[in-house]
Amino acid sequence: MLKTTWSLLCSLKVAIFVASGATLLLMGGSLQVPSHPTLFGHMDQVPFGTWLSETALPHLSKTWWFWGAAALMILLGVNTLCCFIDWLFNLKARWKKCGEYLLHLGVILILGAYIWGSISGWRNSDTKIAVGDQIVLKDWPGYALKLNSFKPIFGTNGPPIDMISHVTLLRDDTPLLEADVAINAPLLRGGLVVTPVSFGKEPVGLIFTDRSETSQTIEGGDTLTTDNGSRIEFLRFIPDLKQHRDGSLSYRTDRVGTPAFQIKITFADGNQWQGWYTPTTAVPRPLQMAGFVLRPRAVAYQDYSILTINYDPGAPMAMAGAIFMTTGVLISLFSFYRKRTRNDRPSI
Repeated sequence: MLKTTWSLLCSLKVAIFVASGATLLLMGGSLQVPSHPTLFGHMDQVPFGTWLSETALPHLSKTWWFWGAAALMILLGVNTLCCFIDWLFNLKARWKKCGEYLLHLGVILILGAYIWGSISGWRNSDTKIAVGDQIVLKDWPGYALKLNSFKPIFGTNGPPIDMISHVTLLRDDTPLLEADVAINAPLLRGGLVVTPVSFGKEPVGLIFTDRSETSQTIEGGDTLTTDNGSRIEFLRFIPDLKQHRDGSLSYRTDRVGTPAFQIKITFADGNQWQGWYTPTTAVPRPLQMAGFVLRPRAVAYQDYSILTINYDPGAPMAMAGAIFMTTGVLISLFSFYRKRTRNDRPSI
């Protein structure tokens, strides 16, 4: 019984039937994908295991074919593994077929890497990071990514042809590496993959001029000390602030409309005042008393980059599988043509 089961697991016919079944299920089921964009549209934005458990499982009536294909692919992997083990047990008699079985090993590693990445990996799509800022990789404790600079490269017709982000990968605030991330040059580190998606500019403050027409940029979080000893803290900048009839304020949009600063003034005598300064209207009297003489001239913008940050722990295993498969193909080709020159095989 055990021998029969082992022969069945190593059977080429089983491999053909299983692979054919998985192919038919995927081809037939994929016809449903355009009709259910909400269900299938974000498959590539989350790990496959997460999509199966959170999205596919509650909708079995529409995703049953995916579960069937996944089960058949796992069975194909088991069949391939059994074939490889059986070859190892009979290596002395079948060592000349090492090229074919290196292909088997490559398939096993790639399938195992995909399953590993689907369970333990994570994906963060459309991550926005401004120049000079850093974000904590919450799914990878202790790691952070800092954007040092950003430079778009435009073609002759106008649209950008590349987006170069100079980033630093940190672990516990210690830099591990610096790299330029471009469209065809992602950052790769131990399963981490960082690729550019888009970019833009966001308003972060205003450009002022003083009486001598010298420019000065003030952003949210900046502090200014005036000539009379007052301290002005620009607590935050809002690009579009709306004031309602009852006096309440609301944050309208991220686009520049009615820019405003929330400020806190500490006068030289120790008294304080806090409120809003809207440069499009009159300067508040407390701000005048503090000796604020700057005049707004333009909006200050900051570049930001939008990145996709993924982590796949099985990537090194998949790379090893690809190397084994490539080596197996080359050995098989060499062996085939060598046998043909010796008339070991008929011409085709």
